[in-house]
Amino acid sequence: MNNFKICKGVYYNLREARGRLKLNYEKIFQDVFMIRKILVVQHEQCLPVFEMDLNSQINLDPALICDVLQTQDPTQVEKISSTADMIKIKYYGFIVITTSYGPYTVYLFTERDLHSDLEMNVVELVKWFDLVFGFDSSEGEYSEEFSDYYKISIMDKITHLFHLWLLYPLEIDIRKLAEIESESVILRDILTHFAENKQTSIMRLLDDLKKYPVNEALGLLFKLVEKEFVITSISDQYTQTFFELDRNKV
Repeated sequence: MNNFKICKGVYYNLREARGRLKLNYEKIFQDVFMIRKILVVQHEQCLPVFEMDLNSQINLDPALICDVLQTQDPTQVEKISSTADMIKIKYYGFIVITTSYGPYTVYLFTERDLHSDLEMNVVELVKWFDLVFGFDSSEGEYSEEFSDYYKISIMDKITHLFHLWLLYPLEIDIRKLAEIESESVILRDILTHFAENKQTSIMRLLDDLKKYPVNEALGLLFKLVEKEFVITSISDQYTQTFFELDRNKV
């Protein structure tokens, strides 16, 4: 038997499935919680285009941060390593992964080295910015209106690339629930958890699944998110992170 099925009409190659299980989802999961800031700038003028702060506690103007990181002042910045694709530096106690493409530079602040897939997605993000917004860069002007207008598109892309949905409430798409066939014991328990909790957090879900290997449980959750059976968002309607959700016992 070369294929297996977890939902009607959708089959997965067994070899592909085994490859997915080899992915260190637990490492990716842990690393997501180490991301503290994502800053995108138009580097010629060090002009901030987009900023997302995840409790970094860096209370500096983004343009000032950009200026320091671009000049790589040795009194404030320590270069760790560099490749053809990206540079790693230490700044404010963080590891900053940075790369440039076209008129844009992306800075990702993290508390430690990340899974290689997450680090390479910094490169994908800067290329996406150039592809989608490069036509606006010639004017050299960005405003709050620019950020507000494109905010949802940018947030959706960043959420997908860096799995930031792990930080926010999750819920099952009721309309698609009937399509899922629970041939896996873990999958059945995941669906039971969602059935009992209209909205949940990743910590609560993993607590309910603690009798199973974490990597296997996370692998199934990632698949459900990828196939859009699980609803994720960090838009304004989901303003609570998992910290607030668990603290408030929502």
